[in-house]
Amino acid sequence: MRNRIAYFAVLILAGAAIFITCSSNASAAGFQRVQIQEVAPIHSHAYAVKKHAKLYTSLSFKHYVTTKHYRKTAWYRQRFAKVSINGKKKIIFELQSANGRYTYWVFHSQVKGIASKSFKIALPSAGKRFAHKRIGVFGDSIPSGWDGFHFYLNDSYPDWTRKYLGSKPKLRNEAVPNAQIVGHEYRYVGGRYNKVVPRDLSVVLRHNRRTIKKMNIIFVHIGTNDYTNWSRSGSLTNVSRHLYWEIRYIRRINPRAKVYGILPISRFGNFGQDCGNLPNMYGYTLNQLRVAEYRVYKKLGATVVNFDRIAPNVIDARNRTVACRIIKFIRLPGLLRSWVIIWQNG
Repeated sequence: MRNRIAYFAVLILAGAAIFITCSSNASAAGFQRVQIQEVAPIHSHAYAVKKHAKLYTSLSFKHYVTTKHYRKTAWYRQRFAKVSINGKKKIIFELQSANGRYTYWVFHSQVKGIASKSFKIALPSAGKRFAHKRIGVFGDSIPSGWDGFHFYLNDSYPDWTRKYLGSKPKLRNEAVPNAQIVGHEYRYVGGRYNKVVPRDLSVVLRHNRRTIKKMNIIFVHIGTNDYTNWSRSGSLTNVSRHLYWEIRYIRRINPRAKVYGILPISRFGNFGQDCGNLPNMYGYTLNQLRVAEYRVYKKLGATVVNFDRIAPNVIDARNRTVACRIIKFIRLPGLLRSWVIIWQNG
């Protein structure tokens, strides 16, 4: 992870492996003719490297290190390169380690998604307790993995949560971009949906009634779009009332599920104002929304997760232009690890 969001790297299990550069640097024999055709930035996705992958120090392919010390390391692609090697066209990713300390070039064929069963980063304390659990996620763009432009498939924070619990728990992510607590709208969503889907929480819950009955753990992370001006969600009292109905609906159809209510993360206005204390057009601040949601969740027996307390500096006035973009797909799995430790014991 880059320095600007390094507080997550302290806890990240994916980057917790001891980073020792392999001493057996080797020459890339057989790469007599290398032609670089294009190098360009690319959307950041999380990857793991395959067991026998070679991590090249440059596009000259003269030296590489092995993956011996990087089996549990999460990597994020930064750039891609189109190259011709001995007349054959190849795609190469420039990957940076989650703690920001190491950068290598790796062939596209030598990486795998974090969802891969062979990428094992489960917390030892999780054991086999979650092997047969069904996890449900409801909310807006943040848990859905949407960054405003495209989905980060297998890279949203619910995906990381599942990985920390082991490779076997089943995850059903029904979070939808622009979802609100108040509303009954459907919308077209591309990416992993590519169809018209229920958007707002009330219709999403009813659409998934049968699957909710089978869920063991349910996360609800929503509210920031209701706070947005012109959301038509109305007063804080109205938002709270709708959230109460919706969480009670979950409780009614599946009283045995463990429910977690995740409070809205920090956000800033167009001119850098901290929305925590900034009233919207309906007369309430983001902090007041958090308090209202907290009360609803607690009243209905849900466990509350407050990222603003777990990691209060995840988004601040200094890093907001970067962090607000990154937080959309939670390129910050370390926080999730600390959160998992908290809630699996709570």
